[in-house]
Amino acid sequence: MNFGFEHWLFTFCFYCMIGWLQESAIESIYHRKPVNRGFLKGPYIPIYGVGGIILLLVTTPFRDNGFVVFFAAMIFCTILEYFTGWLMETIFNKQFWDYSMLKLVYKNRISLVTSLFWGVMGLFMAYVVSHVTFFAIEHLPHQFICVTAIVIPLIMTVDFFIAAKKQIDMERITKTFSLTNIGSRINVISKIRERYNDYKYSREREEYNDKDEHHKD
Repeated sequence: MNFGFEHWLFTFCFYCMIGWLQESAIESIYHRKPVNRGFLKGPYIPIYGVGGIILLLVTTPFRDNGFVVFFAAMIFCTILEYFTGWLMETIFNKQFWDYSMLKLVYKNRISLVTSLFWGVMGLFMAYVVSHVTFFAIEHLPHQFICVTAIVIPLIMTVDFFIAAKKQIDMERITKTFSLTNIGSRINVISKIRERYNDYKYSREREEYNDKDEHHKD
């Protein structure tokens, strides 16, 4: 993939809009009325742009192996979905999707069903959407790609700040990302690392003692 920066931005915008079309269509059919799906006002959902780029990068090298494509897409997109859900809940104090109606869920942010769906989407990305993406970039005028890569992200950024200004929870953000809270999490990680090192050291000592006893015999 010989993509320049403008090509990646264009691809990001393309996937944001595809995601919005997909989710809005499903919600509109379900509710039997037009639904503008997503956090922003415009016809785009940024997480699909990020997820689409990740899928493109992850699945392209493994096109010859559908099983690897499926599981790589499932794992990476599930991690992205969980992290995005946690971050948005932290910033806005609001849950933007809820999988409580499904089975095998974790904190209602991710579920087995949606993870399997991401795997299928990875296959679709690797064998269909990626070809459409490459075809569009090769055949669309470069000037159009550059203009789109500048204008759409700017509109999305303004849209985001307008929406964030109305819903952002500064008190919650300050508490979550305070030095005290971050320090406590670092301490937990440090304790886990220390326990791992102690366990590793004890195992090495046991192996050394076993070898020493074997040599004595």
